[in-house]
Amino acid sequence: MDIKVLKIALAGLLHDIGKFMERAGIDIPSEYIDGNQSLYQPKTNWQYTHKHALYTAYFIDEMVKYFPREITEYASSRDSFINLAAKHHKPDSDSPEQLIIHEADCLSSGVERKEFEEEKWIAKKAKEIPLFPILEDISVAEKWKENKPENFIFSYPLKEISPLNIFPVKKQDSQQLAYGELYQKFIQVFKSLPHKECLKLWMEHFDSLLFVFTTSIPSATLKHSDGRFEEIISDISLYDHGRLTSAFAVSMYLYHLLTDSMDKNSIEKTDEKKFLLIEGNFYGIQDFIFSEGGSTAKYAAKMLRGRSFYVSLLSELAADFLLDRLGLPFTSVVTNAAGKFKILAPNTKKHIDALKSTEYEINHWLMENFYGEVSIGFSWVEASPEDFICSKDSLEKLLREIGRASEERKYKKIDLIQYGGTKYTEKYLDKFSDAGVCPLCNRRAANHENKIKEEYLCDICYDHVKIGENLVKKDIVTIATADAALPEKLKVPIFDKYQVSFVSGKLSELLRQNKIVHYWNINSLWKDSSILENFASIKLINGYVPKFTPEYEKEIEKLTYKDSEQDNKETREAIQKQSILSFHHIAKLSLQETPSGFAGVDALGVFKADIDNLGTIFAKGLRPEKRTFSRYATLSRQLNLFFTLYLPYLCKTEFKNIYTIFAGGDDLFLIAPWKEIIRFSMRISEDFYKYCCENSEITLSAGVYITKPETSVMTMAEISEKALEQSKYSGKNRITIFNCPVEWNKLKEFNEIIKELDSWLSKEIITNSFIYKLNEIRELAEEAEKILKEQSIHKNLNPLTWRAKLYYFAIRNIGKGKNKEERIKITEEILSKLANWIETYKESFRIPLWHTIYIRRKA
Repeated sequence: MDIKVLKIALAGLLHDIGKFMERAGIDIPSEYIDGNQSLYQPKTNWQYTHKHALYTAYFIDEMVKYFPREITEYASSRDSFINLAAKHHKPDSDSPEQLIIHEADCLSSGVERKEFEEEKWIAKKAKEIPLFPILEDISVAEKWKENKPENFIFSYPLKEISPLNIFPVKKQDSQQLAYGELYQKFIQVFKSLPHKECLKLWMEHFDSLLFVFTTSIPSATLKHSDGRFEEIISDISLYDHGRLTSAFAVSMYLYHLLTDSMDKNSIEKTDEKKFLLIEGNFYGIQDFIFSEGGSTAKYAAKMLRGRSFYVSLLSELAADFLLDRLGLPFTSVVTNAAGKFKILAPNTKKHIDALKSTEYEINHWLMENFYGEVSIGFSWVEASPEDFICSKDSLEKLLREIGRASEERKYKKIDLIQYGGTKYTEKYLDKFSDAGVCPLCNRRAANHENKIKEEYLCDICYDHVKIGENLVKKDIVTIATADAALPEKLKVPIFDKYQVSFVSGKLSELLRQNKIVHYWNINSLWKDSSILENFASIKLINGYVPKFTPEYEKEIEKLTYKDSEQDNKETREAIQKQSILSFHHIAKLSLQETPSGFAGVDALGVFKADIDNLGTIFAKGLRPEKRTFSRYATLSRQLNLFFTLYLPYLCKTEFKNIYTIFAGGDDLFLIAPWKEIIRFSMRISEDFYKYCCENSEITLSAGVYITKPETSVMTMAEISEKALEQSKYSGKNRITIFNCPVEWNKLKEFNEIIKELDSWLSKEIITNSFIYKLNEIRELAEEAEKILKEQSIHKNLNPLTWRAKLYYFAIRNIGKGKNKEERIKITEEILSKLANWIETYKESFRIPLWHTIYIRRKA
């Protein structure tokens, strides 16, 4: 890639780093101020303003030896890196590159300039203003608070990104934010960033460093109005603003370069269609992850892990492939989550042609390897600079256009003219040998070289199994060029372009040859607090997977209950090796020990959830004056972080038996012991509510399916999806359990009922048989409700007698062994509660009742 492009990308990313340094209280030597102030700071009313620009220059000067040499050396003053980054408020009129970064800075803000932090007291004030969450200011019903800082309750803590630090907290008046401490941590890691000899790798690491340390820093805190400064709602982070500035700057630079319009007038022209907004979509994700063959059950857990991660790899590398063809850096990716990404590119014929040819190459490779099961589609719309200005409605129109184009592209996934007919079928059959068909996919030709447990697998499925094995052991993924001698690489290079390996060492020669494309840390941000010691580019594309640990020795009887001797031996070996829990073992963790043996149902709880009304939230959730491109990108990232960063941490620390199939974007799919998944359901709804600043207009819906571990994963996916749809159909902001949709807050009430039923059973006030009879009475009550609603005399009226039956069975069964007076008292109390529960909760009383039956059933 052109070094100039990378320099502009990094300058855009870094242009406001001076705000971090200034608020941290770092002093600039007076001689530096005297020698450079006039270069970087503009004047207003005879006073220098925008002091953070001078700080940006000072940061680069002070840290110059820690930057790659290609960035900081061999440049004229017009396009030197320091001037590109620091002159964004005072660009030289004869430097198109500086003018472009200035314009990109404005576009990223979505409005005209609003930062005025030049006075000492203003800088001091800025240190006290926290970052406000966009999530608190979302309203689909258009019931926004008055847009004043004092009306907002929450802010983000000024700390590095971590699973807990991403949660907003209730802000304190005149809070002194610890910029100095945060800045020192940032500098410490910055000085030791690896791979300085490989500019692209180093830039990715640096971008992740900014993500970790500047995501909680507001990009702008004050505005100038009527001669005075006022605090604003600071809801765009320094990281998001810099990242989007970088994307705009690179696209503008390449557009003007390729259209021979690198002059001031052309650069400042706002009505010209300079940009392409590109959306990439991965089609067929669910069918791909859950597709089955004859032997899928043998490797179900590994295959699920491998395929889910492979989808993330395909999406990430499809975006990378496209960027490479377009001549764009990674900062041009505006959003990337859950198989969908957006890229900002220059609007030239060259780039449109590259889009089409890249899409063809990617889909040809997918067809050759997956036979139409999955595909990737690129959609794009043209945009002008003024389309990104908040004061106009054009951004909403632009996002609707790209959404419509993406939807239309979905129905053109496969070129039937090219891939239909016998010609392609014959080519497919030529790939087979006496190794036969791969037993895992039932699609591709098996290979004699890929033998696992007496079975021959195809190259792709073999890769998926190996990925599944490595994900729980390794934290680093290395991506190299197709011709690289990368150790322990996957069998099949992705898109015939990328080699993938989980090896993190022995790369010095490949680094020297410039054949390492990416070096990603996929786990440590949620898994290990020592991430800052060995920092690398962060990719949140892996979820939590439960492993055997020595503590499972205490539950060995449960885990081996009624298994064969061979199965028991394998379980003990798995504990010793700290292998992955199988679905069989996860199900057994639902059993509980009783004096008479184990009780309960050894079953899995399959949990599927997503955010309600997400399209509407993005379309109209932000108040009109805040509908900027940077806020859309920030909103997408904030929602994604809950699922990709906090969720795996929550599983690791509190719900250790939950298996993450996929989590990201706006949805998640989990498998766990059925008891644990119901307990988890209560927790995740509470945490999501807190994460969204207690905003009742941002909600989750979920579905739970309870099943045996032998059930096919496709069936698990389909039925849990139906349970989720039932929650949506019933009014959203609900969870469906036992085929019954209820509001989330009912789960706490049901938990109290479960505790009370369990107490009665434990004290032998009621019997297990009474619980089963109570279930029959509950069913009669449900039928009675329907009869009364329909007011039909042709129905069987027996259900209307449910109260009498409840009274009869209660008198006969409750409190046996107690004296008469005590029994009457207990019976009256329990009868009153049972009748109230049935009448209040109606059909949903099934949830606590069946929960109790499942727990108490003899194993």
